[in-house]
Amino acid sequence: MKNRAVLSLIALAVGTAVGGCTKKIDITILNHTDASRTIQLTGPYETETLGAVGAHGRLSSTLAIKTSDLPASCNLSAGAGAQQSFRVTEDSPSAWWFHVTNTGRLAGPYGKHDVHVETEDGGTIEVPVKRRMKLN
Repeated sequence: MKNRAVLSLIALAVGTAVGGCTKKIDITILNHTDASRTIQLTGPYETETLGAVGAHGRLSSTLAIKTSDLPASCNLSAGAGAQQSFRVTEDSPSAWWFHVTNTGRLAGPYGKHDVHVETEDGGTIEVPVKRRMKLN
C-alpha cells in the first residue's frame, strides 16, 4: 500500500513537471476593418498561418512556447503591412488581445482589462475671424 502511494506521488510529480514545461497564451485578434485579413504568427520555432479573420470578425489561437526558450520574441502580422512584435516571458499573462484598427494598423498586445480606443484625425477646423475696423 505504501509503495503504491509513493508511486502515485512520483507519477503526480512527473506529470506536474511535464505539464509545466510550456507557456501557453491564448491570442485573440479582432478585425475592425471592412476587409478579411490573413493572420500569421512568427515565434521562436517557425512562422505559422493562423487563418483568416473576416471583416469585423475575430480569430483565436493558442501560442505555446517551451519555458526553456523564454523569453521569446514573436511577431504577429495581419496582411497589408500590419504587424506587431511582442515578447513572451514567464510572467506574461495567459491571454492577449490584438486589434486590426479601422485604418489597418495592428495594435496590441492588450490584457483582459486594457481598453483599446480608436481615434480619428478630424483635420483642421478653420474659423474665420471678423475684425473690427475703426473708422475716423
